[in-house]
Amino acid sequence: MNQNYQTRVSPQICKVQTDRKLIAVYDQLKCAALTHYAQLHAKGEYKENDHKENDHKANSLIKITIQDYSNGTGDKNVIAQFNLAPEQIQFILTRITAGFQEFEWSQSKIYGVPDAQGYSTAQQFSISRHVCDSSGRPMKSPWRIQIVNGKGVKVQNQKGGSYMKSGSFLSEKNAFIQLTDMDLYTLLKRTDSYITNWEACMAPSLIANGKQAYEKQQQDWQSQNQEQDQGYAQNGQYQGQAQEYSQNSQYQDQTQNYTQNGQYQNRTPYYMQNNTQNNQYQNQGQGNTYAA
Repeated sequence: MNQNYQTRVSPQICKVQTDRKLIAVYDQLKCAALTHYAQLHAKGEYKENDHKENDHKANSLIKITIQDYSNGTGDKNVIAQFNLAPEQIQFILTRITAGFQEFEWSQSKIYGVPDAQGYSTAQQFSISRHVCDSSGRPMKSPWRIQIVNGKGVKVQNQKGGSYMKSGSFLSEKNAFIQLTDMDLYTLLKRTDSYITNWEACMAPSLIANGKQAYEKQQQDWQSQNQEQDQGYAQNGQYQGQAQEYSQNSQYQDQTQNYTQNGQYQNRTPYYMQNNTQNNQYQNQGQGNTYAA
């Protein structure tokens, strides 16, 4: 049994163990899709061949678990877990390296399809550093990390996201651990090192394939645009209309009709004929002579 445990492949990056508690971090990093290769890390895109109604998205994460076996092992062993983004791990690490004496940060999540009672999976994570305890005594282990797992009512916001309804959270598992500066620094530094090396390992092929796919996409677009431009040049509606206007347009035909057979060219206007031949004043002028 022990041998199998030792030879079993594990995604555990690092762990820190105290007398009755243990905190560990695990690799759950995922590459971005080829269509988002420059992100490196998956950031909520739906998995290929997956349906949105399943609410199953791909995210690049680091899982943190806290085990509290102070009341015993087996069923009495409490294990709570929470997933952090790699950038959040690195952010907390900077709080240690920057020498923050007092620090507090927390996050809550709710996800998944609601159950028959309308509850979805919910998690809470908090980390803090305080120099002294509530009695004013200096803390040997100033860092406190707490994870609470449970369920709550998920509410959709106007932007399509979701949040947990106030007062709806029901706790099911609750575990915390106190750590020294060195303990937490070791935990986060090794995790940060793994994230950096994971990126260095995954990035070359992802970037190379992504850039190749992007260049091919650009070439395809250029080829399509050129074909469209050639189509307009040879058979496009504007050129076709221009030829139609030049050869068969009503204005050209009418101009030829006016030139060859038009009424204005072949006959004197009607009012001029009347004035020349039948105008009574002109006839009277020819037949009568007025004395000076």
